Parts: sequence; structure tokens; C-alpha cells
Amino acid sequence: MFGYVVPDKPNMFIKDYTVYKAFYCGLCKSIGKKCGQLMRFTTNYDVTFLAVFMHAICDRQVEFADETCILNPIKKKSIVKHNDLMSAIVDTNTILAHYKLVDDIYDEHSAKARFVNKAVLNRHYKRAKTNLPKVDEIVAEGYERLRIMEKNNQAGADIVADAFAEIMKEIAAELSGDDYNSHVGDVMYNVGKWVYCADALDDIDDDFKGGKYNVFLADYSYTDKATFLKDKSEELQLLFMSCYDAINKAFDNLNIARYEGVITNVLWYGLLTKTKELLRSETKCKKIRI
Repeated sequence: MFGYVVPDKPNMFIKDYTVYKAFYCGLCKSIGKKCGQLMRFTTNYDVTFLAVFMHAICDRQVEFADETCILNPIKKKSIVKHNDLMSAIVDTNTILAHYKLVDDIYDEHSAKARFVNKAVLNRHYKRAKTNLPKVDEIVAEGYERLRIMEKNNQAGADIVADAFAEIMKEIAAELSGDDYNSHVGDVMYNVGKWVYCADALDDIDDDFKGGKYNVFLADYSYTDKATFLKDKSEELQLLFMSCYDAINKAFDNLNIARYEGVITNVLWYGLLTKTKELLRSETKCKKIRI
């Protein structure tokens, strides 16, 4: 995953921020518990949102505990304790991380990605694949679709982003089981579409300079990011805001009792704030600190 689905801290109640941070730290702890300490580098904000959202959809009450962290062994912090749903989300995160590295190896012939996948991630991926074979199938097929479109220099952000959007929709269906409905699917589909477009726009300058595929380079002529953002502002605004509106229209149809404040902040404020940053920033977006 990419790390763009973040909360808007200035507009977040302290109680909701505490819950969000506990999910983030709980996910990190759960990754360490299942996969070892090195794998905790795969903790990210997008999967944290997935964890909160799936616990809400499944109406799962989590348990909290105060524990120390490997990065701060003195001060205790609140975390969400490991449970079976968090375990499935850790496996999902491992599968997604594996295919992202495989994609980097394929696209960039990255020696670093090859080493990390072989030395650190691969054995955990094999276990995750055994635990969640359907999720592995979903992600493998989605990335294969993306690879074919990238090879063919496919234009059309709606067409290309559909592959990643379907990955997220089908993962949500698999994780939520009988609690899944079309509105859950619509939220996660459009979150996936928004994330793919966000990553493409954020990386456009690096991809242009490196001669790599980027759906926006396939769609438009490009000289530099400042000019691109200025000349294509209306098209980009329409693309991102159509995803944003679809996410929140679907979310409004969900009856969520747990963690509603956290999810509302991320979907109403976090995505909008990040969209505005993406549409004006001539450099790569800064990663927030939780």
C-alpha cells in the first residue's frame, strides 16, 4: 500500500485520534507478533484505515492495552490488542507488500526490492498466502491486469485505476464475509481508485525522468509538474473529487456504530486535505507522523 489514506489531525477529536493511533500501533504490534520485528516496516496508514473500517463493518469491539514500543521502550502507549480479524489484516498487508515489491522488481528491476522480498518478506508471504488463498488470488490477478496495461502504455485513469480499485473492493468482501454489502464495496472500490491516482500523480515527475509508465503520462503531454498541475487542474480536480464524492455517498448509506468518528475524519477530511495537497504540490507529498 502507499500511505495516502490518512486522518486530518487538526479536525480530529482527541478521543478519535487516540483510537486511530491505537489501531496504528496495534497493527504494527500484530505484524511484529506474526511476522517478526523486521516486517513492522510494512505498517502503513492505508492498511490502518482498512483495519478500522473492517472492525467497524464487522461490528467488532476491540480490546485496548498499554504497552511499550520498540522505538520507545520506556513510555507506554495505548494499542489495539491482537485478534483474529487483525491477524487476517496482517496477512492481507503481507500479501499486498509482496506484490508491490514484485511490481517494483518487474517495472524497475530493483535490486533492493528483490533483496527485501527474498530475504525478509517471502517466507511470511508464503504463510499469508496459505492463510488467505482467496486474498492472494485477488491481489495476484489485479496486479497482473495492471502489468498488462502498463506494458501496453494504457491511457485512461478510470480504466487503469479500476484494477487496483477492484483489488480493494474484493479484499473488503473477503475480510468482512457476511457483513459485506454493496455500500462497503463502493467505499473500498473508490478508496482504491483514489489511492492509485494519488500515487500516480505523486510519482509523475520521477516516472517522467525515469522513463517509467504512469497513467497520467500516457494520458497527457508532460514537461514539468508545475505546468502539468496548472494546465490539467480541471481534469485532475474532476477525477479526484468524483472518487471523493462516491466514497462519501456510499459511506452515508452505511450504519456504523463503532469507530465512526475515526472513519468520518479520514473519509470526509483526511482525503479532502490530501487531495488538495496532491493538486497543488510540485514536490512529492510529505508523509505525516502519527
